[in-house]
Amino acid sequence: MNPYALALFTHFLGLIALFVGYGLEWTASSLLRRSTTSHQVRSWLRIYRLSLPISGPGLLVLIISGGYMASVTGSMRQGWISASLLAIVLALGIGFVFILPRIRPIRAALPEADVTLPDATLTRMQDPMLVTLIRVRFLLALGIVFLMTAKPQALSTSLFLLLGAVVIGLLCAATTWTTRPTAEST
Repeated sequence: MNPYALALFTHFLGLIALFVGYGLEWTASSLLRRSTTSHQVRSWLRIYRLSLPISGPGLLVLIISGGYMASVTGSMRQGWISASLLAIVLALGIGFVFILPRIRPIRAALPEADVTLPDATLTRMQDPMLVTLIRVRFLLALGIVFLMTAKPQALSTSLFLLLGAVVIGLLCAATTWTTRPTAEST
């Protein structure tokens, strides 16, 4: 086995970890919106918290192995690499600047007992922005996978494709902008 094949395998493992973590976030955020008691919210926040130690190392493995493969193949100056790096920074920004600050107040507002949540806490949990950000980040990561597959040379083409992924992410969250979930809805 040569080092490049090992790096490619490692890259795929990182990709799987990233999408498992992001999938857990997607699921937890969708179910969190339907929670009505503090016990339900704690359950979904535990699932959300599990996503971070999976997606974080997965992303790190992706960056390291991808950087190695790009340096070996001499593709560091191709447009899709630059666009992918920009999208990674954007995805990290979405997570640390927008998603985590929305999760912390929800956790802090939970009463100790298993009770029905106050309206202020329900409103915070049903904020469509949390679901939108998580879905946009997921689709942005999927857009990076498309760039890795198609390998467009032009930066403008790569950025346009990533913009398309963001738009699809917004469309995936569009139903959360106009409807408030109920505990019975699925």
